[in-house]
Order: sequence, then C-alpha cells, then structure tokens
Amino acid sequence: MATPTSNTSSSPKDMEDGSRRMFDKRELRKMNKAAYLQKLAAWREARLGQAVAPGSEAQASRVRVYMRKRPLFDHEVAGDEYDVISVRGGIQVVVHNCLTKADLKSLYVQHQGFQFAHAFSEQASDEDVYHQCAFPAVEHVRAGKVATLFMFGQTGSGKTHTMRGLIERASSHLFADGGRYQLTAFEIAGKTMRDLLSADAATELKLMDDKGNKTRILGATAIEATTGDELMERIADAQAHRATRATQANDTSSRSHAVYQILGAQGAMLTLVDCAGSERREDTTQHDALQQKEAAEINATIFALKECFRVMRSSKGQQPPYRSSLLTRVLSDSFASPEALIVAIGTVSPSATDTEHSLSTLKSLQDLQGSKMAFEEREDIVKTRKVEPHPRTWNEAAVRQWMEAAAGGAAQDYAGALTKGTDGKNLIRWPQTRFTQLCGGDQVLGQKLFEELRVKMRSPGTATDGGA
Repeated sequence: MATPTSNTSSSPKDMEDGSRRMFDKRELRKMNKAAYLQKLAAWREARLGQAVAPGSEAQASRVRVYMRKRPLFDHEVAGDEYDVISVRGGIQVVVHNCLTKADLKSLYVQHQGFQFAHAFSEQASDEDVYHQCAFPAVEHVRAGKVATLFMFGQTGSGKTHTMRGLIERASSHLFADGGRYQLTAFEIAGKTMRDLLSADAATELKLMDDKGNKTRILGATAIEATTGDELMERIADAQAHRATRATQANDTSSRSHAVYQILGAQGAMLTLVDCAGSERREDTTQHDALQQKEAAEINATIFALKECFRVMRSSKGQQPPYRSSLLTRVLSDSFASPEALIVAIGTVSPSATDTEHSLSTLKSLQDLQGSKMAFEEREDIVKTRKVEPHPRTWNEAAVRQWMEAAAGGAAQDYAGALTKGTDGKNLIRWPQTRFTQLCGGDQVLGQKLFEELRVKMRSPGTATDGGA
C-alpha cells in the first residue's frame, strides 16, 4: 500500500522517471482514473444485471438493516472523482476498491459485496426509502409498540438528507388519525448528555434506574405536539442546537449522537437516533487532543451498539450490555422489549476518495445484522501498451504522413518533394545527407529528421512486423 502523505499534486511521469516520492492512495486512484473506470465499466456490463440470491438478511427479524447510496455530485465529478459503488438486485452493495501494489504502478480492483434487507441505488427517492424502511416502524408505533430507527454514515454521505426526509414523512404519518405525542430530544457526546429542547444550552441531563430497573432521564424537557407540522418544527429546533464542528468534508459535521424520542399513548414510542458522522483524519481542519478524544468516544459508543445488537440476535437469552455507554443505557427499553422493532439505515458516498469510509459503514451495518461479506474478488488491471508499426513497414502514404509531422511540423513543406514510391524500406536506408538534401540544404532540419527516425526505429513500443 502507498504511504499516506500530504495532498501534493503529482503525475504518472513522476513514477515513470523512477521517483521515490510516496503517494496517498486517494491520489493514486485519481492518477489512474482511466484504467480503473475501464475495469469498472467491464464489471458492470457483465455483472450488474445478474440475479442476486437473498440470504439470511432477507428473513423477518426484529432488526432490519438497509443501505442507501447517494449520487455523485457535480463538484466531485469536476474534482476527478468517480463512482466506485454499485447496487444490484435491490439487496447488494458492491464496493470496487481501486488499489495499487507496492510498486505504485501495478493496479487492481478488489470487488467486495455486502447484502442487506434492501439496498437503494442513487435513483431511489426519499419516498422509496421511507416506504421500505420507516413506514413499518411508524405503523408499529401507531399500534402501541416501540420502534427505534438508527442512522449511520460518514460525514457527507447523505445521512442528514435521508434523516430529514424520514422525519418529515414520519411526522405526518404519526398524526394520520390525530392524537398527541410528546417529544424529548437530547444529544450524547462522550459521557455527557445535553437537552436539545431546553432554553439553557448548557443544561446537562442525568440518568438513573428506577425501582423496576428501568433507565430514566432526569430533567429532560418534554414538549407536546398535536400535528405533524408542529412535531417537525420542534425537531428542527432541537437539531439547530446540536453540537457541530466544521470539517473539510462538511461545514456542519455532527460530533454527537442525537436522540429524538416521540412518546405516544400507552407506552408507544418512536425513537430516532442520528449517530455521529465518521470522518477521515484529513477531513478535519485541525487535529487537537479534543477532536481525537471525540473520535475515540464516538467509536466506543458504536462498538457498544454493535454488542447490544449481537446479543439481541443470540438465542442464549443473554442480557444486552446496556451499561457500556450512555446511548445504550438510554435505549435499554428499545433493546429489552420483546416486541420492539429496530431499523438501521446506513448511507454511503460513491466517490473513490471515500472508499475506506464506505467500507467501514458497510462492515458496521453488516455486523449489526450478523451477516458475512457476500463475496470478495480481486481483478488485476493489465495495462496494454500501444504498439506502433516499425518504420520499415510504412507504405508511401505513411512515410509522407510522418514527414509532415516530424520535427514539430518543420518539414511539412518538404514532404511534397519525396520521390514517388518512397516507402519505409527506402527511408530507413537514407543517410543524414539525403534528409538535408530533401530539406533544401537545411543541415539542422535534416539532422533532426534523421535522428527522429532513428528514435522511432529503436522505440520499445514499435513492432517489427505488420503493415502500415
């Protein structure tokens, strides 16, 4: 693998000249874009339309996991980005990991497939995603039960856009038959919880267990909503108070997990969890100790979630490790209730630069549903070198064409003076004086033509057989 370095501009010629400069693998992906695109096009033509057999992820379960791929943006295309993710069969996401061997010249693509209950391509609408993923969860809540919806994804992967569409439709759906709901909203950053509906932005919340060992949030603001529009407005207010920090990938990268709990009658509850966006180290504008601590705490919380999901899928009757993090403690009811429904939606960016983060998100969601990678295949890219015919094989027209272009076009006016019937076999036997004579006595130009022809004859990409 290439060693990551600063983003300095480079060219393939640097490598051809034997330079020992080190290249970031994202830079190498862009430098070899044409070769990778050709391989991806061939794979998609041959494989994209193939049928995909559903696996265990398609079976009915309390835990349902979905993936959504966003489109490639215009500014990414302008920046030499290209699409390295394919969705096929409505259930499989394939990452085409474009890689380079240690010599920085030999290229290959690692195709890695992940299957889910459903996978949405960039053509899917917000309505498609809601109907497939969130509609059953909201119906579950309207029936008086508990449902939790998680959102996972890298900063800039379309997670916020997808969440916004789900909230808008869920708010309307919940109030389809009237009723009242209470909203509480808070963010979790490391070991602290902050009320997102409180007028005091510094209000911290505490947890305690009641006599029935249920986790309760002390001091959380609860606001009642009687219409879908009112609920959306309250959630928007809460989102505006969420802790964010600018990164190069996104001007408002969330550094906390946001939890929106919508409580209905008789214990019915819909919980929306917007997990903190992951980001590449180079996406951050600074790298201080606080940001490193944030990243470690985010990762620890995600790990705790994975463990709770793993225990939920187990048939051994184990107790999920709720106490591993604040987030899992808050969601203990969602994990403990035998009738609770959990939906996880992951979003991925299609750009080559984001390959590692897309893989991380896919692997995390795969862990949540307890499945393995569907397949992994490696394809080497064999670079074909253009072979030009040797000058001795040129016919009269090819000789004239070469003469017109040689020496930067300086001999173009003399091409017409070539004797009729002069082909490549004749030309390669010409001494330098014959070229000078052809060019009206111009010794400098004659020498240039003579030397340029000799270079052409010795070129490693020149074939000695075949016609012009």
